[in-house]
Amino acid sequence: MQCKRILCALLASLMLLPLAACGNTEEDTGTSTSTTNDATDAETGEETKATLDLPEKRFDDFELTFITRDEAEWSTVEIIPDTTSDFVNIAEAVTERNEILKSQYGVTLKELKTDTSSYATKVNKETMSPSGDFQAIISRMDTAAGLVQQGSLIDLSAEECTQYINFNKPWWDGKMVKDLTIDGKVYFATGDILTSDNDGTFALLFNKKIATEVKMPDLYKMVDNGTWTMDQMYTFEGLAINDKNGDGKLSYDTDVCGFAYTGDSPFCITYAGGLQIIRLEDGELVYNLDVSRASNVADKAVRLFAKDLTVDMNAPGTNVVEIGQKCFGENHALFFGECMQCVSRMRNYDVDFGILPFPKYDEEQTSYYSMMHLVGGVVSVPRSVQGEARERVAYLLEAISYHSVSTLTHLYYELNLKTKNAKDAESGPMIDLILANRVYDVAYTYQLGGVVANVASAMLPDSKKNVAVVARTAESSINRGLKNLRKSIAKAEKKFADFINYEKVETYKDFGGIRNEEDYLITETGARRLGKKIPLTPDEVEALR
Repeated sequence: MQCKRILCALLASLMLLPLAACGNTEEDTGTSTSTTNDATDAETGEETKATLDLPEKRFDDFELTFITRDEAEWSTVEIIPDTTSDFVNIAEAVTERNEILKSQYGVTLKELKTDTSSYATKVNKETMSPSGDFQAIISRMDTAAGLVQQGSLIDLSAEECTQYINFNKPWWDGKMVKDLTIDGKVYFATGDILTSDNDGTFALLFNKKIATEVKMPDLYKMVDNGTWTMDQMYTFEGLAINDKNGDGKLSYDTDVCGFAYTGDSPFCITYAGGLQIIRLEDGELVYNLDVSRASNVADKAVRLFAKDLTVDMNAPGTNVVEIGQKCFGENHALFFGECMQCVSRMRNYDVDFGILPFPKYDEEQTSYYSMMHLVGGVVSVPRSVQGEARERVAYLLEAISYHSVSTLTHLYYELNLKTKNAKDAESGPMIDLILANRVYDVAYTYQLGGVVANVASAMLPDSKKNVAVVARTAESSINRGLKNLRKSIAKAEKKFADFINYEKVETYKDFGGIRNEEDYLITETGARRLGKKIPLTPDEVEALR
């Protein structure tokens, strides 16, 4: 998705300059023509047009308010210009885009910043008792997943929304839409409207100084040739090892290790190896964990995480990300796996590094796969937004996403990642590749049965879990999780309310059930119950009272 944006952003920015504000009001839009704003497909470099197919509308004096997150390192910066941010150019881009929106559509963007602890509470309260304080949501992906189960989000794929929102356009992440669709419904999405989804995507950094010292080949060419595999990474880890103090163990601040990894790295390897717990097949979510494949990926992962090659940053009481950054930034690790946000943090260190996708399982694997952490941002609409208001929000989300390509995405993507933070020109195409091949999994997003965590943890050397056993027993857990997820959504949305009394069902939640056992003698000619008949029917049970 994002790999289509580089040329697209430059050309679209030129095309936006002559656009005059449309004269129609929201009420008199009847048969107005569609906008013809175009973008170019950077994936091919050809004049393949991506058109903003919206009827011309104005919403003069309307304020579209997003409830956004206010966190130490993950605060939303995409709606209102934040001049205090390290990324001043992002604020400039947001200002430019917002001015376009004001000029062309008459809309002003606002935000209601909310801390993480009260975020979901406010959204759920809005669903139960609408205040109109906000009309759209920017949240973590796991927060959005929880809101789905609470019935607090609308279906963005409903006709009232898709008459304006087109998830096939390059400014939306179509892969997320496809992989996280539940029973044909799309509750949240991401794309050019956000940057936090990019920040939350994992990449593998390599230290160019160490790579040169041990005479490693050109890793960028290996990626391009499809030969960047887990086996190759294992070999290179071994070349980099330097126990400088000779104490027989690798330290993050004195020695040189092959791989500085954090608790999320096993998840990255899981998906990089082509594994996916749940996939969409013919519109149905199905269990998709290949036992043999999982075992083979685990065998290679165990080597990558071997104690004689790595430094585990997950000691109790430590900030794993900070230690990982220090280890890599001070030239004590060949590889460091973390989310893209850490790329920007490397500006605090004097380290020459490059950016790679996590390696493939083998050369036969067709693509490199990257995962987006649950902290990555998504956009959604609360259920409290109804009728014409819902259509208006859908229209504006499409418009905001489109106009973010040439402004927000261009500045973030080109300057912050490719120019300012990345140390070489070759990292740019790697970032393209990483962001274009993100994989999403309902099992991970909704944390179904802890299966993904169990599979990932089985890839560590000291794990007492066998990934083959986990994979073989996971299907029933996943199917149970999917069933419960659907139940939660149905209950929250009051589906089948004509047939199900949800309040009555709630009174039975603490009912443990009845175990009914009787003894039968089985013979060649039939069966005979031994002892008295145990009451089975409601009448028989009531008769015992």
